[in-house]
Amino acid sequence: MGRRLLLALLILLAAPASASASIDVGVGRADITPPTGYYMMGWVRSDAKAEGQNTRLWARVIVLRQGGRKIALVAEDLNGIPGGMLKQAADMDRDIGFSEQNVLDSASHTHAAPSGFYNFSTYNTVFMTLNSPTDFQLTGELDKQLYAFMVRRLALAIRRANANLGPGAVGWGTTSITDITANRSIEAHLANFGIHLAYGQGRPEMDPHGVLNTIDPDGHVLRVDKYVRRGRHRRRMPVGIWSTFANHGTVNRFQFTFYNEDHHGAASQGVERTLRRRGKVPRSQDVVTVYGNSDEGDMTAGLTRAGPAAADFVGKVEAGGFLAAWREAGRHMTRNPKIDWRWTRMCFCGQMTAVGPVADKGAFGLAEFTGSEEGRGPLFDITHQPLEGDNSPISVGAQGQKLAAPIPVDAPTAVPLMAVRIADRAIVSVPGEMTVEMGRRVRAATLDAARPAGITATIISGLANEYTSYYTTPAEFDAQHYEGAATIYGRASSVAIQESLVALTKSLADGAAAPAAYPYDPTNGVSPAADPFPSGAKSATVAHQPIAHVAQLDHAEFSWNGGQRGFDRPLDSAFVTIQRRARHGRWVNADSDLGLDIVWRVFPDGRYIARWEVPLGERHGVYRFVITANNYRLASRTFRVEYTRALKLEQAGGRAVRLAYPGAVAHERVGDPPGDFAADLTFRPQYADRGSAILRIRGKRRVVHWRGGVFVVPRAAGATIQLPARSVRDRYGNANGAPLSFTATG
Repeated sequence: MGRRLLLALLILLAAPASASASIDVGVGRADITPPTGYYMMGWVRSDAKAEGQNTRLWARVIVLRQGGRKIALVAEDLNGIPGGMLKQAADMDRDIGFSEQNVLDSASHTHAAPSGFYNFSTYNTVFMTLNSPTDFQLTGELDKQLYAFMVRRLALAIRRANANLGPGAVGWGTTSITDITANRSIEAHLANFGIHLAYGQGRPEMDPHGVLNTIDPDGHVLRVDKYVRRGRHRRRMPVGIWSTFANHGTVNRFQFTFYNEDHHGAASQGVERTLRRRGKVPRSQDVVTVYGNSDEGDMTAGLTRAGPAAADFVGKVEAGGFLAAWREAGRHMTRNPKIDWRWTRMCFCGQMTAVGPVADKGAFGLAEFTGSEEGRGPLFDITHQPLEGDNSPISVGAQGQKLAAPIPVDAPTAVPLMAVRIADRAIVSVPGEMTVEMGRRVRAATLDAARPAGITATIISGLANEYTSYYTTPAEFDAQHYEGAATIYGRASSVAIQESLVALTKSLADGAAAPAAYPYDPTNGVSPAADPFPSGAKSATVAHQPIAHVAQLDHAEFSWNGGQRGFDRPLDSAFVTIQRRARHGRWVNADSDLGLDIVWRVFPDGRYIARWEVPLGERHGVYRFVITANNYRLASRTFRVEYTRALKLEQAGGRAVRLAYPGAVAHERVGDPPGDFAADLTFRPQYADRGSAILRIRGKRRVVHWRGGVFVVPRAAGATIQLPARSVRDRYGNANGAPLSFTATG
């Protein structure tokens, strides 16, 4: 017997019987951006209708396979996940081993995805209308084409990830992001600690456990690498992460009427670009950030920030945290993690919990009428009075002191739940929006159930596998802020979820069967058999050419006449591309509508306008728009990108000077003429971080190179310092448009 074979046998005999098998990993995605014209789900107001696209919406997937079993970890750029949609998509992939019981799908909770595809009519509702702010209207039937589109695209994304399977490794990392989110219902949160205050009277500092206890700052990252061969050697190649962080998708407001991923877009794309670059990942291999949401019910970055540029900033901060966790995970990678899961379904059918009975009929409270802090509704626009905190003086059954609103509720009465083990951590699903304190309680309770099996942390995957609005603590429910008013199955419904998840997690830890699933049809009788959307116009004509010169941070526009509702746009590939002319007249792609820097709108007559925001640092040169539709191709006239002269010099005290960038426009300006959409799309810092300055002191020319956001002119007490126009440049070559002159001190 050879020495190598003998050594292998000894290792095999020495391995414990419980050792886990090695895993295969695969990643994939599918474009789920629908045609325009749908109401945006989340704002529930009739003036929030998608007229175009800023970023694509995606279904991103990681598939893990071990010992013949598979699980799909999914995130979709949607407001919520209809359980029927998920079930029918998984059933389409039954031939490759999937069902609703081994797919965990979390929504990002962007408020700029469509409504109209939910299996139950409440979530296809526009509550408030412009002309009648107290009129809650159902917008009509579920859109069968949109529903079929969403089912098929989700099934395709899972199938693509499954086809990508290969030997891999995984590892966990954590991050803490403490300065982005805030609790938007602080008085309701403080009620958990016996502090009862009127609306508007609470402050985060009043939490007896400290300010950080008012939010969930923790982000979790599951790093996923594949093994690839390079000659005789094998290396790990990063192909994606599964990540979660508690943050509402409401930085972009309803005035920005374009499909977009909100802050998730900048976070996901930033991570994907970095992993591809650092891992030297070839174009043939996808890289995905499967970024869903967590216990974000009362968590938001949108209280003090608004608009696409702000969403870009928030996403960049999140990406930085995720990448730090990804690096940490790299020190704990394993080919042989323990992977297991349990699935069940529970009902809201009047059962008793530790805090009382669950409601068997859904109801919204009055606070729904005036919306949440980031996006108040039309009634609030008229009265300027929130209804948060208004409740009944007496308790009425399972709905407690809720003052029920006259809103029809047609929502699922039973929800799927999952507990998933990967290595030493467990993920538990919540079918809606859980507040931070309720999330903290669920994590603690499920960890107690899981700890005997060697699990060290539990993670909430929120808005997962079904959508049934909010889940607050009983005390928060009694406070009847927006979240409590939207907890539709009463003050005990969150506790019912917690108790069911504890039982499910215990079955996972014990290696026992999951609790019996409540029999229920989440599809609500809806079929995914509708025809696909049409492919758009067969040809197009140019309507308006770009202007000849465009500066960095300004906008170039191109307009053409095509087909209605964006049917012309291809899925999965670029519709609007920006090309730069390189050497020898060759055109190279510089940007596209698969990124963050382009927005396009289509009008009812089929006229399109595409706008590109020239990124800070984009090289100067000759550019053009290229439109690649399903059935036609157009190229614009060329235009030249130049350095901007819109920067402004500011004194920062004494001899210190700063070079300021123009502030970003948050949303479309009210009263803009048709076709003018003025929102800036990308984050720009307030001040340039480094550059050079040419100045004159007592008539003499001096050159200063600086970094750190501020430059200090040489000592010249009493002298006049002259900084002419275009004399101070940032590191990209952009300069001040107006001069600055001042008398030096010190």
